[in-house]
Amino acid sequence: MRFFFTIILSLALSLSSVAQVPLLSAPDFTVKDVDGNLHHLYDYLDAGNLVVIDFFTTNCGPCQTYASEISASFEHFGCNNSNVIYLGINWGSDNETVRQFDELWGAHYPSVSGLQGGGNGVVELYEVQSYPTVILIAPDRSVLNNHIWPPDQLTLNSEVTAAGGVSMICTVNSGNLSIKELPEIRVTNISPGNVSISLQNTINASQRLQVYSVDGRLVYNQSPENNATIISLRPGVYFASLLENGNRKHTLRFVVL
Repeated sequence: MRFFFTIILSLALSLSSVAQVPLLSAPDFTVKDVDGNLHHLYDYLDAGNLVVIDFFTTNCGPCQTYASEISASFEHFGCNNSNVIYLGINWGSDNETVRQFDELWGAHYPSVSGLQGGGNGVVELYEVQSYPTVILIAPDRSVLNNHIWPPDQLTLNSEVTAAGGVSMICTVNSGNLSIKELPEIRVTNISPGNVSISLQNTINASQRLQVYSVDGRLVYNQSPENNATIISLRPGVYFASLLENGNRKHTLRFVVL
């Protein structure tokens, strides 16, 4: 019996040591995230950035567990506004399914679906062997770490910092972010730490306004009583969602200054 368990343990250790992306140099790709933004890997690298890629599937338990951890690291390094770029590459799902995954599990870095954004092709190009696989790429296109495990905030921050990543507050040009809006939701920074969230359509009892922090924490959850709601929040990146009859209809990313 002891011999049997020794064999099982040895096998488990050997499997855990197998590289999840068996590449030393990162091949180029261009993909489109679920919001329609294009991401060209070599453009990021040629600009001197480190790139963190999270290869994931939407029905993978560990992918769900670590999504908010990766988001916390994404926020720690400036939400793609420092010298570190975070990108989620999905296998097998469409844009809407990936959006639902992101909202449910707190993945707020850019995500690319497998079926509509080009994710499946990148997964095949990188020969990904399991999920989640989180890798770190250097500006010279070398794969510095082909399987960061576990991909929690502490481990990711340590790996990225050691590679030269610079942490910064998760805000960008305040002149461009004082007001953010969709046809249905408008967010205005009215004073430091205070935002006004306005609903552009007629409110009704079936609606609910939710605000999430970038790491997936629900920080506001109320039925709107009028078209404008003032909320006090710490500086950072947030997501305002309008639900109707329990269904999420609209989500807007905004920054509190």
